[in-house]
Amino acid sequence: MKTALIGLLLGLAAGLAGGVWWERHRSAPTADAQAASAEHEAPLEPMGPVRDPEAELAAAKDAIRSLSSEVAVLKGAQAAPPDPASVAATVADLRARIPELVEKKDGLGLLALMKELAGLGPEGYRDAMDIAEIFRKEFGNGNEAFGLDKVQFNKAWSGTMVPLMTWALANAADASPWFRAKSVHMLYWVSDVDAAPIFVEAMAKEQDPNVAQALAGYLARLAKPEMVGDLEAAIRQNEKRAQTFQPMVQALVDLHTPESLSALRNLQASAPGPLAAALELAVIEHSPPAPGVMVTGTQPKSQAQKVGLQKGDIIVSYDGMEVKSLDQLRKAVQAKPDKDLVPVMVNRGGTLVPVQINGSWIGIDGKYVKP
Repeated sequence: MKTALIGLLLGLAAGLAGGVWWERHRSAPTADAQAASAEHEAPLEPMGPVRDPEAELAAAKDAIRSLSSEVAVLKGAQAAPPDPASVAATVADLRARIPELVEKKDGLGLLALMKELAGLGPEGYRDAMDIAEIFRKEFGNGNEAFGLDKVQFNKAWSGTMVPLMTWALANAADASPWFRAKSVHMLYWVSDVDAAPIFVEAMAKEQDPNVAQALAGYLARLAKPEMVGDLEAAIRQNEKRAQTFQPMVQALVDLHTPESLSALRNLQASAPGPLAAALELAVIEHSPPAPGVMVTGTQPKSQAQKVGLQKGDIIVSYDGMEVKSLDQLRKAVQAKPDKDLVPVMVNRGGTLVPVQINGSWIGIDGKYVKP
């Protein structure tokens, strides 16, 4: 009602000002009109009483100021806060409907009830989450629960569920790990929500490794240049969780900015063992000395180990041909008979190192990089 009244007042003000402007410009003769009237000697008959556009415009401005004051008062008026007892009673009434809907296997009714409870704020959050958990158990390993499939269930995680999901990530002790992980996934897909700052804040205090891993994975997808500092802090907080820090390290690599390179080097300078090794490769991948396939690992008793290939080495040519992708290198290696001795050029920290490897197999894991 308040919104409609504000709109009406603004519309009246705009109409009043517009009418005066139109009348003023309509009554003002243009140069063409003055020239045309000069060609005719007969004077124009007056069409009505003479109007004073200046006075009308001033009056319109006064009216606008008055209406604007009323609008400001209406906008500033605060709605009375809901009565806690009334909210608690509503929550209790809605909660009482859950067993009946479960017994009837009314999936649509349960989803509507979950969203209604979520819309009541923190007082209804616990029961809304309970309904979500009921669905989770009912789905089990299947794709249907209470007559609904998982797609229909997931579509309900929007609207009033957004504040609940955000609250759950900020209050880990009050929401199950499953609900928090589900919230991470669903918030990422809500188009009108900027999930990145929500995930950054949650990552700072999340203790469950599975939820932290979900947060890290989606943070990597949402990474922006302005998030470099947040990503660096999150990596430090999770430096003992390889599955958590690795996606965020990769996000810094993929940003490919001077700031992200600086963050990687800062982390590398003080990182513990496993993270230090990952960061060393990340720095090379971020700014490699040459294009080619970077070695990320060597297999036991492989030719790669026998000739001394190391993590971070970049294979720049194979049998005299420039390496342009991992797939191209793989096909070139497989095309050579295993008895053939093939020249391979490796860039190691900016220095070219020639080696010879038999065809058919090298024994490396790697990825294509380029400056």
